[in-house]
Amino acid sequence: MHSNRKKFFISLAVSLVALPVWAAHTYTTDWSPSQPISIGTTQIQPGQYQLKAEEGKSELQVLQKNKVIATVPIHWTTLTAKPRSSEIQTDGTKVTGVEFEGKAEAIQIN
Repeated sequence: MHSNRKKFFISLAVSLVALPVWAAHTYTTDWSPSQPISIGTTQIQPGQYQLKAEEGKSELQVLQKNKVIATVPIHWTTLTAKPRSSEIQTDGTKVTGVEFEGKAEAIQIN
């Protein structure tokens, strides 16, 4: 009986340690710039990309063909309303933020 109780508490401890991993949300959106544009310090050429950010993390990954080509520092903001579609925000020459479809959190590029 004592052995079963010990196994239970060990299992419980492992589950609690792993809980933050299960709770993290990863937000992604496809991105197809039609002209060269910078994101962080990286110059992006026209093409097909995916932007990926994990909730609570301070970086955005830019992927092309499932390969990370850039990592950009970000910070999270809370929106007043969930957007109906993902939106890449720019100032014309660089990406300044990303809103994700249906999510109350958005990112701003540092």
